[in-house]
Amino acid sequence: MRALLLLVLLGGTLALAEPLPARDTADVGPRGSWSVGVFNPLRLAVHDRVELQTHPLLFFVAPHVDARFALVRSPLRLTGEAGLSVPTFAMRLAKGFFFPSWDTSQNDIGWMLIPRAGLMLSGDALAHDVWTLRAEASFRVALGPNSAEPLNSFLTPVDLLLAAPLTGFRSRVGGAYDHAFTERLRLRGELDLYVTGPQGDLEVSGTNVGPLAPLSPLVVTAHVGLDIALFQHSRLTLGVLWANADQGATKVVTGSDGFSERVRVRGNNFVPTLDFIWAGF
Repeated sequence: MRALLLLVLLGGTLALAEPLPARDTADVGPRGSWSVGVFNPLRLAVHDRVELQTHPLLFFVAPHVDARFALVRSPLRLTGEAGLSVPTFAMRLAKGFFFPSWDTSQNDIGWMLIPRAGLMLSGDALAHDVWTLRAEASFRVALGPNSAEPLNSFLTPVDLLLAAPLTGFRSRVGGAYDHAFTERLRLRGELDLYVTGPQGDLEVSGTNVGPLAPLSPLVVTAHVGLDIALFQHSRLTLGVLWANADQGATKVVTGSDGFSERVRVRGNNFVPTLDFIWAGF
């Protein structure tokens, strides 16, 4: 904690010529620019209109790459995205932990490809604020027998990460607004709606809900984060992610007539987020 406070204090002495730029927008950096975080992906602009990105920590166990193409520039920026991943090896490494039902040779995780496509649109507001809209979808292409089943964990962000491999499909639409307080501080808020493939049926005891109740494929998330410039080309990000999903929970509701019934209720997760991001030009 003391080291973190020291970094923030050192960052406070910086004299930045321009406010800290917004991140996760439709902007594609100039050729040669790059950024990488502990958890954020490595982004490298190989052309003034083309950017490649991947997560270095995951690449060797789950090969993947995304390409971003600047289609329209100033004042509105429209960027297309296309990607491909092969998550099977990483998922097999997690057998017995994330996937206890697959921890046998007879019930295995099949090889698969996960294509992804999306669009991002960004525009400027006020002096240094940026708004962004995005839409994307990814789906599973099985390369052989596959016994994939929804994870249905207690942590919705993990379910979303594995939604395409395990349910066959994941789509996302949402928007974000990034506000510059000072040259060193930015506040970002984001709201997203996800739709996944079938989440399966969950057995529910009691009556009125039915012996099998299908889980809703709709998930809502919101994230609020603060970016703090520590040095000329690095930042610390602090935030919290909220996720609302059908996790199979039920409760008994008693009406005014005294009749009780069991109904499905959605669950909420709150997850802190933290990262350190470097950038170069």
